[in-house]
Amino acid sequence: MKTTVYQAGAITFRQDKGELKILLIRSKKNPSRWIFPKGHIELNETEQQACVRELLEEAGVEGEIVEKAGDLEFMLNEKSYKVAYYLCRYLKRSGEGEAGRSPKWFGVEKAIEKLYFANSRELLSASLKKLNYITIKQI
Repeated sequence: MKTTVYQAGAITFRQDKGELKILLIRSKKNPSRWIFPKGHIELNETEQQACVRELLEEAGVEGEIVEKAGDLEFMLNEKSYKVAYYLCRYLKRSGEGEAGRSPKWFGVEKAIEKLYFANSRELLSASLKKLNYITIKQI
C-alpha cells in the first residue's frame, strides 16, 4: 500500500522598494538547493496552521496567509508526498529559523532561477498574477 505524506509550504512575498521579493531557504538534505519553506502537517493541525508554523520554524519569519497557491505532488523513497502551498505576506522576522537554512529574499526572476525543483518554479510562475494583484491592491 502506498503511503501518502501530507505537507504544507509557504510562498512568502514582500515589497522592497517597489520590487516583489520571494523568500527561499536552503534544503536541509542538500544545501546547494533553494526551496520554499515546507514540512509535515502535525496531528490536529490544518494545512494553514502547518504552513505558518513551518515558515516560522525553518525561516524565522512570521507570515500571513493570503490565499492558496496550489498543490504539488511527488514521489520520494517509495512514498507519495502531497504539499499544499499558500501565498504568505511577510509580517516580520522572528528568530533565526532552522540552522543551515539561510533564508534569503530574491527578486521574482532570480527566485525562479534559483528554485531547484521544476514544479516549484512552475508554481511560482503560475502564482505571479495572484501576487501582482495582491501587492497592487495593498497600495
